[in-house]
Amino acid sequence: MQSPETTVPPPDSTPPAAPPSGPVVPDFSGTPVPIGQLTEHPEWPLNALGTFVTIHGFEGVVVDIIGQSIKVLSSERITQRFNANRLKTLFAPPDRSKPVSSYEPPKPVAAPAPVATTAEPEPEAELPKRVHITEPDFTQELRAIRTYAAENDFPQCAYGKHVDISGFSGVVVEIVRGSLKVLDQEGTLRSYNAVALRKLYGR
Repeated sequence: MQSPETTVPPPDSTPPAAPPSGPVVPDFSGTPVPIGQLTEHPEWPLNALGTFVTIHGFEGVVVDIIGQSIKVLSSERITQRFNANRLKTLFAPPDRSKPVSSYEPPKPVAAPAPVATTAEPEPEAELPKRVHITEPDFTQELRAIRTYAAENDFPQCAYGKHVDISGFSGVVVEIVRGSLKVLDQEGTLRSYNAVALRKLYGR
């Protein structure tokens, strides 16, 4: 009497790769990767695990994924958590189908140079007056800062707009020396450097 043979059918396809297991050893060497380069990947947020990233100026290594959040540890051992879905929305490519304001700031008229009559030093130029929005409109559409950062007239095109910058939403009430002053509905005022915003969101 022959013993029964057990036949193992070949797998139909290669099983999907399991996410990395075990604790991540943070590596802060090299240049941090802008988080926007990772959110567009189909395996987001798993593809970010162990990567040295920068998220709106905060640099660190993605050491864990908890539910719908990524946990980022900086070299100073400061930990922050970011919602993965919110990051994907904020760093999505800008929608070019909608017209964006083509606001152009008025060009300053150069004053005639004074005629030098003596060797006395020239007086210091008077600083321009600051323009501040005292009654921001929070009812207008909330749009990610990426929408404006990619425009040639940024940051002026974002003035007075209701924006979302990495989870903080408010109205740009003032632009001072290359920085955006953003005020939320609770009265919290934050300052963001326009050059840094263009580097992060202006792709």
